[in-house]
Amino acid sequence: MNGTSASTAFPAEAPSSRDLVEVVLGDCSAPDADAVFHLLADHFAHDRGEAVPHGNEGPRPAAWTGNFLVEHAPAEVSGTVLAGTVTADLQGCPVAVERLCRTLDAAFAVEKVGTVAGDQEVEVQLHLKNP
Repeated sequence: MNGTSASTAFPAEAPSSRDLVEVVLGDCSAPDADAVFHLLADHFAHDRGEAVPHGNEGPRPAAWTGNFLVEHAPAEVSGTVLAGTVTADLQGCPVAVERLCRTLDAAFAVEKVGTVAGDQEVEVQLHLKNP
């Protein structure tokens, strides 16, 4: 990434939908969701601002979402420590989703749980763990 951080909001003009990937994290703690989102925000522009995941008090499971502009695959990605397993659902253009998958694969042990392909989008579910 040439030593620069991509931790920025989307550009003023609308981002290209072909490079936009929706990420939904669940089945994990708020700190683990925060760790994954921080890793992604270090490499891609996003819509999360300074939002920090927090737990909910009810019986419903928590899920956190963010959209990332995945125009490239970063050259170097450092690992991030998780307390447990994180389920990540990625949805977007196949090329952008593959770039994001490679980024996550460089930071975590990744198990691909399933894939659903559409005409112009793909949805991938991953389990992220410590390497």
